[in-house]
Amino acid sequence: MYVIIVGSGRLGSGLARVLSSEGNDVAVVDLPLDNRRLGPSFDGLVIEGNPIDADALENAGIRKADFFIAATADDNVNAAAIQMAKGVYNVPIAIARISDPEKEDFYRKLGFDTVCPTTSGMNQILDYVRDRTFSSLQATIDPSTICVLPRQEWIGNRLRTIRMPHGRKIVALVRQGKIHGYEEGISVRSDDSIVLARVGKE
Repeated sequence: MYVIIVGSGRLGSGLARVLSSEGNDVAVVDLPLDNRRLGPSFDGLVIEGNPIDADALENAGIRKADFFIAATADDNVNAAAIQMAKGVYNVPIAIARISDPEKEDFYRKLGFDTVCPTTSGMNQILDYVRDRTFSSLQATIDPSTICVLPRQEWIGNRLRTIRMPHGRKIVALVRQGKIHGYEEGISVRSDDSIVLARVGKE
Protein backbone atom coordinates (compact mmCIF):
# COMPACT_ATOMS: atom_id res chain seq x y z
CA MET A 1 0.00 0.00 0.00
CA TYR A 2 1.06 3.58 -0.59
CA VAL A 3 0.40 5.78 2.43
CA ILE A 4 0.86 9.55 2.72
CA ILE A 5 1.11 10.94 6.23
CA VAL A 6 0.78 14.66 6.87
CA GLY A 7 2.58 15.64 10.07
CA SER A 8 5.92 14.57 11.52
CA GLY A 9 5.07 14.93 15.20
CA ARG A 10 4.69 12.05 17.64
CA LEU A 11 1.58 10.56 16.00
CA GLY A 12 2.61 11.07 12.39
CA SER A 13 6.15 9.83 12.88
CA GLY A 14 5.00 6.86 14.92
CA LEU A 15 2.57 5.81 12.20
CA ALA A 16 5.21 6.33 9.52
CA ARG A 17 7.78 4.16 11.29
CA VAL A 18 5.38 1.30 11.95
CA LEU A 19 3.73 1.26 8.53
CA SER A 20 7.10 1.49 6.78
CA SER A 21 8.53 -1.35 8.88
CA GLU A 22 5.56 -3.50 7.83
CA GLY A 23 6.51 -3.15 4.18
CA ASN A 24 4.24 -0.30 3.10
CA ASP A 25 5.44 2.58 0.94
CA VAL A 26 5.17 5.69 3.11
CA ALA A 27 5.62 9.39 2.37
CA VAL A 28 5.65 12.04 5.11
CA VAL A 29 4.80 15.69 4.40
CA ASP A 30 5.23 18.51 6.91
CA LEU A 31 6.52 22.05 7.38
CA PRO A 32 8.78 22.16 9.23
CA LEU A 33 9.69 18.48 8.97
CA ASP A 34 10.91 16.77 12.14
CA ASN A 35 13.36 14.15 10.86
CA ARG A 36 14.50 13.33 14.39
CA ARG A 37 11.19 11.71 15.28
CA LEU A 38 11.23 9.60 12.13
CA GLY A 39 14.59 8.15 13.13
CA PRO A 40 17.39 6.65 11.03
CA SER A 41 15.50 3.41 10.30
CA PHE A 42 12.72 5.14 8.35
CA ASP A 43 13.32 4.52 4.65
CA GLY A 44 10.26 6.24 3.20
CA LEU A 45 9.93 9.50 1.30
CA VAL A 46 10.08 12.79 3.20
CA ILE A 47 8.76 16.04 1.73
CA GLU A 48 9.30 19.33 3.54
CA GLY A 49 6.43 21.48 2.39
CA ASN A 50 3.03 22.88 3.24
CA PRO A 51 0.74 19.83 3.63
CA ILE A 52 -2.16 21.63 1.97
CA ASP A 53 -0.05 22.79 -0.98
CA ALA A 54 -0.73 20.92 -4.21
CA ASP A 55 2.95 20.86 -5.22
CA ALA A 56 4.00 19.26 -1.94
CA LEU A 57 1.25 16.65 -2.20
CA GLU A 58 2.10 15.93 -5.83
CA ASN A 59 5.76 15.47 -4.91
CA ALA A 60 4.68 13.04 -2.20
CA GLY A 61 2.88 10.94 -4.81
CA ILE A 62 -0.70 11.64 -3.82
CA ARG A 63 -2.08 10.52 -7.18
CA LYS A 64 -1.09 6.93 -6.40
CA ALA A 65 -1.92 6.98 -2.68
CA ASP A 66 -4.15 4.29 -1.18
CA PHE A 67 -4.36 5.98 2.22
CA PHE A 68 -3.98 9.58 3.35
CA ILE A 69 -3.53 10.31 7.05
CA ALA A 70 -3.59 13.91 8.33
CA ALA A 71 -1.92 13.78 11.74
CA THR A 72 -0.69 17.29 12.52
CA ALA A 73 -1.59 19.06 15.78
CA ASP A 74 -3.74 21.58 13.89
CA ASP A 75 -7.37 20.56 13.30
CA ASN A 76 -7.82 23.10 10.51
CA VAL A 77 -4.77 21.87 8.60
CA ASN A 78 -5.89 18.26 8.97
CA ALA A 79 -9.43 19.04 7.83
CA ALA A 80 -8.19 21.00 4.81
CA ALA A 81 -5.72 18.25 3.95
CA ILE A 82 -8.27 15.44 3.88
CA GLN A 83 -10.68 17.58 1.88
CA MET A 84 -7.95 18.00 -0.74
CA ALA A 85 -7.06 14.32 -0.63
CA LYS A 86 -10.66 13.19 -1.10
CA GLY A 87 -12.12 16.04 -3.13
CA VAL A 88 -9.26 16.87 -5.48
CA TYR A 89 -7.21 13.68 -5.71
CA ASN A 90 -9.85 11.05 -4.95
CA VAL A 91 -7.67 9.16 -2.49
CA PRO A 92 -9.74 6.09 -1.53
CA ILE A 93 -9.40 6.56 2.22
CA ALA A 94 -8.45 9.72 4.11
CA ILE A 95 -8.23 9.88 7.90
CA ALA A 96 -7.81 13.06 9.94
CA ARG A 97 -6.75 13.64 13.51
CA ILE A 98 -9.36 16.06 14.92
CA SER A 99 -9.03 17.23 18.53
CA ASP A 100 -12.23 19.29 18.78
CA PRO A 101 -15.23 16.94 19.30
CA GLU A 102 -17.61 19.35 17.55
CA LYS A 103 -15.39 19.49 14.49
CA GLU A 104 -14.94 15.73 14.58
CA ASP A 105 -18.69 15.17 14.49
CA PHE A 106 -19.08 17.69 11.65
CA TYR A 107 -16.47 16.04 9.46
CA ARG A 108 -17.76 12.56 10.18
CA LYS A 109 -21.19 13.66 8.96
CA LEU A 110 -19.53 14.84 5.75
CA GLY A 111 -18.17 11.33 5.28
CA PHE A 112 -14.59 11.88 6.41
CA ASP A 113 -12.95 9.44 8.78
CA THR A 114 -11.61 11.04 11.94
CA VAL A 115 -9.75 9.94 15.05
CA CYS A 116 -9.35 11.74 18.37
CA PRO A 117 -5.75 12.14 19.61
CA THR A 118 -6.12 9.86 22.61
CA THR A 119 -3.42 7.49 23.78
CA SER A 120 -5.03 4.81 21.64
CA GLY A 121 -5.26 6.98 18.52
CA MET A 122 -2.22 5.47 16.87
CA ASN A 123 -3.44 1.91 17.49
CA GLN A 124 -6.85 2.73 16.03
CA ILE A 125 -5.40 4.21 12.84
CA LEU A 126 -3.01 1.28 12.41
CA ASP A 127 -5.86 -1.19 12.81
CA TYR A 128 -7.87 0.69 10.22
CA VAL A 129 -5.07 0.80 7.66
CA ARG A 130 -4.19 -2.85 8.20
CA ASP A 131 -7.73 -4.20 8.16
CA ARG A 132 -9.38 -1.88 5.60
CA THR A 133 -12.57 -3.51 6.86
CA PHE A 134 -14.89 -0.75 8.02
CA SER A 135 -16.24 2.39 6.40
CA SER A 136 -15.65 4.86 9.22
CA LEU A 137 -14.15 4.95 12.68
CA GLN A 138 -13.49 6.96 15.76
CA ALA A 139 -10.98 6.22 18.50
CA THR A 140 -12.01 5.00 21.92
CA ILE A 141 -10.11 5.17 25.18
CA ASP A 142 -9.75 1.38 25.36
CA PRO A 143 -7.19 0.37 22.71
CA SER A 144 -8.80 -3.08 22.42
CA THR A 145 -12.00 -1.58 21.02
CA ILE A 146 -12.97 0.46 18.00
CA CYS A 147 -16.18 2.39 17.34
CA VAL A 148 -17.45 2.32 13.74
CA LEU A 149 -20.38 3.69 11.79
CA PRO A 150 -22.69 0.92 10.57
CA ARG A 151 -22.42 -0.52 7.10
CA GLN A 152 -25.49 -0.14 4.93
CA GLU A 153 -26.28 -3.85 5.13
CA TRP A 154 -26.28 -3.74 8.96
CA ILE A 155 -29.05 -1.13 9.18
CA GLY A 156 -32.32 -2.63 10.39
CA ASN A 157 -30.66 -5.84 11.59
CA ARG A 158 -30.28 -6.94 15.19
CA LEU A 159 -26.76 -6.91 16.59
CA ARG A 160 -26.81 -10.67 17.16
CA THR A 161 -27.44 -11.37 13.47
CA ILE A 162 -24.52 -9.34 12.10
CA ARG A 163 -21.52 -11.41 11.05
CA MET A 164 -18.09 -9.99 11.81
CA PRO A 165 -14.74 -10.75 10.15
CA HIS A 166 -12.33 -12.97 12.04
CA GLY A 167 -10.71 -11.16 14.95
CA ARG A 168 -13.61 -8.79 15.65
CA LYS A 169 -16.85 -9.06 17.60
CA ILE A 170 -19.68 -6.63 18.38
CA VAL A 171 -19.90 -5.76 22.06
CA ALA A 172 -22.31 -2.82 22.15
CA LEU A 173 -24.23 -0.15 20.27
CA VAL A 174 -24.16 3.57 21.06
CA ARG A 175 -27.32 5.58 20.30
CA GLN A 176 -27.68 9.24 21.25
CA GLY A 177 -25.03 8.87 23.93
CA LYS A 178 -26.55 5.75 25.50
CA ILE A 179 -24.83 2.36 25.38
CA HIS A 180 -26.95 -0.68 24.55
CA GLY A 181 -25.57 -4.15 25.23
CA TYR A 182 -25.13 -6.86 22.63
CA GLU A 183 -27.85 -9.05 24.15
CA GLU A 184 -30.60 -6.41 24.17
CA GLY A 185 -31.84 -7.42 20.74
CA ILE A 186 -31.74 -3.85 19.49
CA SER A 187 -31.77 -3.16 15.74
CA VAL A 188 -29.18 -0.94 14.08
CA ARG A 189 -29.99 2.57 12.84
CA SER A 190 -27.95 4.63 10.40
CA ASP A 191 -26.92 7.17 13.06
CA ASP A 192 -25.74 4.56 15.58
CA SER A 193 -22.15 3.74 16.41
CA ILE A 194 -21.13 0.09 16.77
CA VAL A 195 -18.50 -0.85 19.35
CA LEU A 196 -16.25 -3.70 18.25
CA ALA A 197 -13.61 -5.56 20.25
CA ARG A 198 -10.55 -7.45 19.11
CA VAL A 199 -10.65 -11.15 19.89
CA GLY A 200 -7.94 -13.76 19.82
CA LYS A 201 -4.20 -13.18 19.74
CA GLU A 202 -2.76 -9.84 18.66
